[in-house]
Amino acid sequence: MKRTLWLVAVLSLNIVTAGAQGKTGSSEWQVIPVDAQMDITDDQGISKTINPGCAFDTVPNPVSGEPLDNAFHFYFKQGKSKNLLVYFNGGGACWNDATCVASLALAGVPAARPAYNPSILAENSPIDAGGIFNDNEKDNPFKDWSKVFIPYCTGDIHIGSVDTVYTDADGSITGYPGAPLTVKHRGFDNFMAVREWLKQNLDGKKQKKINKLLVTGSSAGGYGATLNFPYLQAAFPKADSALFADASEAIVTQGFIDNVFDFDKVWNVEASLPLLFSEALTTYSALDFNSAIFTKLSEAYPQSRFAQYTTQFDWVQVQFLKMMDQNDLGNSNPFSWGLNESDYLYFAEWNARMEATLAFLSETTTNYQYYIGSGNIHTILTDAFATPDMPHPFYQEQSAANVKFTKWLERFVKSGKFKAQSVKYSD
Repeated sequence: MKRTLWLVAVLSLNIVTAGAQGKTGSSEWQVIPVDAQMDITDDQGISKTINPGCAFDTVPNPVSGEPLDNAFHFYFKQGKSKNLLVYFNGGGACWNDATCVASLALAGVPAARPAYNPSILAENSPIDAGGIFNDNEKDNPFKDWSKVFIPYCTGDIHIGSVDTVYTDADGSITGYPGAPLTVKHRGFDNFMAVREWLKQNLDGKKQKKINKLLVTGSSAGGYGATLNFPYLQAAFPKADSALFADASEAIVTQGFIDNVFDFDKVWNVEASLPLLFSEALTTYSALDFNSAIFTKLSEAYPQSRFAQYTTQFDWVQVQFLKMMDQNDLGNSNPFSWGLNESDYLYFAEWNARMEATLAFLSETTTNYQYYIGSGNIHTILTDAFATPDMPHPFYQEQSAANVKFTKWLERFVKSGKFKAQSVKYSD
């Protein structure tokens, strides 16, 4: 790439090592490197080759312009208990020329962001992330758990397994109008590399067996956790498992569904989704997509537990609803996708659809619950979207029926017998 402007704002160069110090006990984090090509054995005993990586092999140093290695890696911290937390990081999504290429130019715009984060070097570390990763916080119910942090740099909500060629229509990224640009949607390959390492290092004869398994993630990572849950359940079949999806309610458009959740589309999901979900490709509807996914999980895993969190007007999720709608309407100008005062109808639609799908699931399943907080902030598991009024949302949120979120999540994961506790803000 000839232009570096689009990454100047994204790359804050928070490059870390396993020995870095921070408030989350970061000296114990291990950085696990991953080969660019690996042979693994899937759950049917079939050998397959995966190609882990980020959207681009290198990203430019925002200061010098020199290329920096953007190879995929992940993080692991050994805990004292026999419990395991697997976290999928967030960072947007892209599915066409406009979102995958043109939107990268937004990195040079104050208060704007590209549709996705292609860099593993920025905003992709558990060190000093706070929240659920702050093991020095006495109120953290997971401070003694082993933890896995899966970075996200592929734009495919952790389910892509293909290299896709897009077009830089106006040349704003490559410098050449109409030039091709390959984006490596390898989020699923990255996850499978992590899973392979976990299978070999955590549940073998020389390792402690996993008693409890919490699969979780924020924003795009919430979708990754949800759609990849069956693979982790299969890896640790004897574990008492739970799935918690943070700020990922799947309020999407039919255009997005048709561009992604079908055969021969940009993320190649037919090669990655568990059979539970892939067998329904071509049939998904945007109006009940979230309900369909969690109903399938609830029925397939009746002994597991499932939960979702959001605020009532999560502005990032509303932003993506608008982005999807504008793309469906043919608007490929990312500079016009931002939310403004005239977008109250997007907020109203998103809220109505969100509350309807969560209420439906709460009423029709026996192993699902939700927490809907007041306000419009995005994600709760880390401090990534903290505000001056709520600098540590994981520990401070209690706007739903005055129920403290941390205690709500602890009961959901740890209680011996599941008893649904769905709560929401006061109208």
